[in-house]
Amino acid sequence: MSDAGKEPQTLFSVDDAGIATLTLNNPKTLNALSPQMLEELNAHLNDAALNPDIRVLILTGAGRGFCSGADLSPKPGARTPATPAERGEFTRQNMHNGFNLVAKRLMNLPFPTIARVNGVAAGAGYGLALAADLTIAADSAKFILVFTNQLGLVPDVGASWHAPRAMGRAKAMAAAFFGDKMSAQDAEKEGLIWKCVADDALDTEVSAVATRLANGPTKAYPEVRRLFDAASTQDIHAQLDMEAEVQPKLAATEDYVEGIRAFLEKRKPEFKGR
Repeated sequence: MSDAGKEPQTLFSVDDAGIATLTLNNPKTLNALSPQMLEELNAHLNDAALNPDIRVLILTGAGRGFCSGADLSPKPGARTPATPAERGEFTRQNMHNGFNLVAKRLMNLPFPTIARVNGVAAGAGYGLALAADLTIAADSAKFILVFTNQLGLVPDVGASWHAPRAMGRAKAMAAAFFGDKMSAQDAEKEGLIWKCVADDALDTEVSAVATRLANGPTKAYPEVRRLFDAASTQDIHAQLDMEAEVQPKLAATEDYVEGIRAFLEKRKPEFKGR
């Protein structure tokens, strides 16, 4: 999965409850997204999508940071694009085959996802943190759109989609233009993330949420995701049609039958994700 002779830059595991954990594991760079890490992430996410035992996935970073963005350090032996055309083509290929593929695979997984943001989420790491269904951040975490102010680029990895929808256009524009750090508390207040918790409570909270999701109707969660994402780009009539397309599929599942039975028996449903 990683280059021959190199240490893996990601860790992946699945426990007996079907909770998968995917960890960015290059703490010395605050888990900057190198070509090797992107390749490993894409492979893990592809494998996870095909694994019927997984019911929820946690994405996190090792060490002090969640993800500091793209790894911009020079690579030994790698040729640096010299001309504007070469830089443009190099960037295009990296986005389509690396960064964007990771974001799309994460957002299309057939089960719910949690971003456990344990530290800074900057640049591409900002977009990656928001690509999960639920984002839970430690109190000390920071969210930074470094693209424009630092590099003369636009927010990517989905950040240009998530930020204005969460914060509104005016605040998102300022966040992009100036690249100011946003605290996890403010990110929660602005609706950029779901929840901010004390640093020492992060593991407990993420574990509890993951367990709750894993015990839930995991076939329904991705359909909620799909409906909510579509709602921002289509009118109410199209949304009603989409609901009428999705609901019959879910009504045909075993989980729906169990939900009805549990409701009538006045007990908590025991969903199986089938």
